Amino acid sequence: MFKKATKHQSRLRLALSGPSGCGKTYSALNIARGLGRRIAVIDTEHGSASKYADRFEFDVCELKDCHPGNYINLLREAAQAEYEVIIIDSLSHAWFWELDQTSQAQNSFAAWGDVRKLERALVQEMLGSPAHIIGTMRTKTEWVLEENQKGKTTPRKVGMAPIQASGIEYEFDLAGEMDLNHILSISKSRCPVLANTTHANPGESLADTLMLWLSDGSPMEESGESKGRRVRFAREAAGLDLESVRNLIMAEFDGRTNPRQLSSSDCDRLVELIEGLAGSQTAQRA
Repeated sequence: MFKKATKHQSRLRLALSGPSGCGKTYSALNIARGLGRRIAVIDTEHGSASKYADRFEFDVCELKDCHPGNYINLLREAAQAEYEVIIIDSLSHAWFWELDQTSQAQNSFAAWGDVRKLERALVQEMLGSPAHIIGTMRTKTEWVLEENQKGKTTPRKVGMAPIQASGIEYEFDLAGEMDLNHILSISKSRCPVLANTTHANPGESLADTLMLWLSDGSPMEESGESKGRRVRFAREAAGLDLESVRNLIMAEFDGRTNPRQLSSSDCDRLVELIEGLAGSQTAQRA
């Protein structure tokens, strides 16, 4: 059924791409500082984020195995811990893992089918996160010849397409490319005032503009992913199986079977019921 469109408050989904040395990690931290106080970094770049721990306050998990499922688990862990901003530095390593898996498979066509499912699951986890998400991506690097101010031809390193699945930028509210002068050029923006803009050393000023845009609108509706995540956390903490929770939902909420079908207030009540069941089971064992 159609209804009048309404702008809701939302969480940021920002992609930063660029060649080595352009400042993706530093800029992600600098922008994140303006979005929230509690920042989590998923670091696949061998501890590069921690080199800025003297300038920014954040928690980090250094990810060695870049299976997309490990990204998903860390995104869920960060959501459960109520971090306000999650930086994924970088998403390119998930793509490297996917390329490695498919290249080793006997049937690469079938392998790509399996990998695409993991890739979509990672995207959906990012989109459904209750935190602001900043993802960095490496770019393919090329050298171009340019004429300098003295009239001499000199080589310059430039970043080309992001190293990730084709079209990944469609999943983000904003996508921008950084150059070796630490200038961010916004190439895709759902925030009208930032479309086709450039930002030298992007940081809290850009974050302030983003927060004005993100906070404008009706109160944010809780996503189905968020409701499902809250119920899953409560279920796992209580030690209940899926069938028990499904039966509880059907009994208490007019035959519904999935927490995504509930309102936020009903989801609150379901979590309380699950916690109550866990408490009664503990009392009985005692």
